[in-house]
Amino acid sequence: MRAAVYVRVSTDKDEQKDSLVYQQEFFQNYIKDNGLELYKFYIDIKSGTTEKRVGLQEMIKDAQNNKFDIILTKELSRLARNQKFAMTLKELLENKKIDLITMDGAIDTTKGNTNMFGLYAWVYEQEAQTTSRRVKDTLSTRAKEGKHHAQAPYGYRKVEGKLIVADDETPGNVKRIFREYISGKGFDAIARGLYEEGYRTPSQVIGKKNASELWHGSSVRGILENPHYLGKMAQGREETISVVNKRRKVIDVDKYIVVENTHEPLISEEDFKTVQSLLESRRQKAFSSKNGENQPSRPHQNIHLFTGLIYCADCGSGFHFKRNRKGYVCGRYDKHGRKACSDHIVREKDLIDIIREDLKTLSKNVSSKNRYETIKNKLSKNKIKIEKELKTVEGKIAAITTFKTKALEKLIAEEITKPDYDLITNSKNQELEKLLVLQNTLKKRVNNEVDEVLFQKIKQTVDEKLELNEITREILNRFVDRIVVTEDSTVTIYYKFNGSDKIINELME
Repeated sequence: MRAAVYVRVSTDKDEQKDSLVYQQEFFQNYIKDNGLELYKFYIDIKSGTTEKRVGLQEMIKDAQNNKFDIILTKELSRLARNQKFAMTLKELLENKKIDLITMDGAIDTTKGNTNMFGLYAWVYEQEAQTTSRRVKDTLSTRAKEGKHHAQAPYGYRKVEGKLIVADDETPGNVKRIFREYISGKGFDAIARGLYEEGYRTPSQVIGKKNASELWHGSSVRGILENPHYLGKMAQGREETISVVNKRRKVIDVDKYIVVENTHEPLISEEDFKTVQSLLESRRQKAFSSKNGENQPSRPHQNIHLFTGLIYCADCGSGFHFKRNRKGYVCGRYDKHGRKACSDHIVREKDLIDIIREDLKTLSKNVSSKNRYETIKNKLSKNKIKIEKELKTVEGKIAAITTFKTKALEKLIAEEITKPDYDLITNSKNQELEKLLVLQNTLKKRVNNEVDEVLFQKIKQTVDEKLELNEITREILNRFVDRIVVTEDSTVTIYYKFNGSDKIINELME
């Protein structure tokens, strides 16, 4: 029987590494003594009460594919510490006819004792909840003593559980954020200024892996809402929903654990209250607007007509509509300023005019059989030209291949040395590489044939869908694939007829 072994240790500390080695040796001996065949060790080196452990998930996937016949583990709690997952696992193993043996003697399905499965799972879940409560109680006690158990807030550093004002630029940035918000700036505007001036983000300060240099409005808001900047400890603001669900819920303000005067404040009580009042006022306005109260009237046409269709040629970001500029700007520039991208804009009216004229020309030309014959003849001539060029390229490729073959024969016959062979073939290899790329490009162009079926498909779509009185979102979705805008505001529109670029280009002329 093929045996899978699941091992989990709580941390990657040295003593736990020793435990891991011991467990592996134990299971290897057990497998040998019981005439089993080791399929694989599945290992997780961290604590966990959920089913999101990598080793465990891999083992479940392999079980679904019947890659082993039996699972060995120290105890059921190593696999599952809640009833729901334990019973799901039990059902999987029964369906796949896979046995489970725990080394504590609690479970051995080869002997049929599966009736205690649910009971043990319940016991382990209660144990996990008890441990969780103990941890929360300990952290609560530390919080009431004014000891900070989480990551130090931006602007501070932590020394022996106490918060100390950092000796870098971050405290000044905190004060600046509060000052600018009171002066009327929004989250994104403040974030943009910090980014443009090159200040480190909170994630960069704490050394978070893959931390972005971009400041975001959400980071600014988090700082503005944090009562730690008053010199008081406010902890217990969030908690996990349960030991089996790592999602967190926000705790009501009146249930925070607050200890006054635990560290030096960065913001005055007056400024903090002013900011909280502004935040609440703007939240109320946003809520009213969302629910249709006091909204300004809008014109009938969709002012965000091109949203999701326009992209920056330089950074790839989508464009945002700006009402005060009556057009679209690069989203990265709009959010982070000139350091992130350039300020290039395209007017909505200009886009509408361009597309309307393109589609008018398309509508006119697609109905003309003579026009089609002209286009077909023109593109057919071009195809002949491409085929001729392709034949020339393939001839050159064959010549280089023959040359290299003869050079290799001379090397084998010892008529030339290896350095001489390398010298005469290196340049040919570079030339051959370029020719192969060109050959592939030309083949694609030859295969992009013009045919009657494709032309009629375009004509049918135009006849059915194109009404040029107004450029609507439906028309854009039907005809426009994407719009790309360069730094100098040059607009390129890509239309949707796959495989028909040449026809479309000709019909637009």
